[in-house]
Amino acid sequence: MPLAVLSLLWLARRDQRLYVRLATALLLSGAVGLGATAMVRGWPVHETSLIRDYLALPGVHAGWYVLMAFAVVAATTKTGPRIGVTFIALFAVVTALCTTEHPMVDLLPAAVGPLLAWYATGRLPRWGKRQSRAAGDAFPVVPQAGTASERVPLRQAG
Repeated sequence: MPLAVLSLLWLARRDQRLYVRLATALLLSGAVGLGATAMVRGWPVHETSLIRDYLALPGVHAGWYVLMAFAVVAATTKTGPRIGVTFIALFAVVTALCTTEHPMVDLLPAAVGPLLAWYATGRLPRWGKRQSRAAGDAFPVVPQAGTASERVPLRQAG
């Protein structure tokens, strides 16, 4: 939780669009994970035990790392932090899947849910902006430095 809070605070200051995307993806993946946990446990369920059992799954925390890694990769152009957070997220997912009794059940909140939540939040319309979206905008990309007027064309060789 402290790492998620620090990531959200860092993104709130650095990039509002990614902040909203990460917060929405965290909520969406949590809702999907809670629903999947309720279906696996069977109906009816008591809310307090469902949330406690869901948060006890190792894959839930790994999913938070995956989402935070997506946000950091999208927010920075430096190679070191990108490699670091990607390694931490992959390590968290592998550790979560190796330490659970039911790896297929934990795969949903550890990897599948965060991937789908990040993709879905990238496809949501941007409120207050009327820009056309590129086809590959759902996953993190390297931000372009400068505007089109600041870019200098390359000379033709030969």
